[in-house]
Amino acid sequence: MKIEATFDTSFWVHIVYLDRLDLLLADYELICTEAVAQELGRNNPTSHRLQVLLTAGTIQSATPRVEQITLYGEGERAAINLALERHLPLLIDDWRPYEAARVAGVSVVNTPAYLVQFYSQGRLTLNQVLGDLGRLARRGTLRPEWLQSALEIVAEIRHRDSTHE
Repeated sequence: MKIEATFDTSFWVHIVYLDRLDLLLADYELICTEAVAQELGRNNPTSHRLQVLLTAGTIQSATPRVEQITLYGEGERAAINLALERHLPLLIDDWRPYEAARVAGVSVVNTPAYLVQFYSQGRLTLNQVLGDLGRLARRGTLRPEWLQSALEIVAEIRHRDSTHE
């Protein structure tokens, strides 16, 4: 059964860039804040994908009623506040807002951790997860520590699985 989650622009851009949206939609009933949709703009591939899914009802739209977190950009703020309000996991790749949400009690997931989860579940091969992490590293838009940690966990999973064969 899929669980509801909300996301920030950064996570959406990375998942669409990596062409892993099908895996994301298999796991979550996504709720997009209007601020995130506006932040993505209108004339680019990531915003087009979002608009198609919003129009089809595959992704729901929502606006938080209360603004508990007042820092960061409009998209990050809205996503964090919706996650707090509805007790949703937050999919986010911006480090400072990620940390603020985590400290506020939100369950947060970043793209490298999510890719590792796919690998650990056998939904991505070793080559696929390493390729995706490499593509993210080349973009230079994520904390290097997150990528390093993801690589270390992938290595641990690979080692564990090879010793059980």
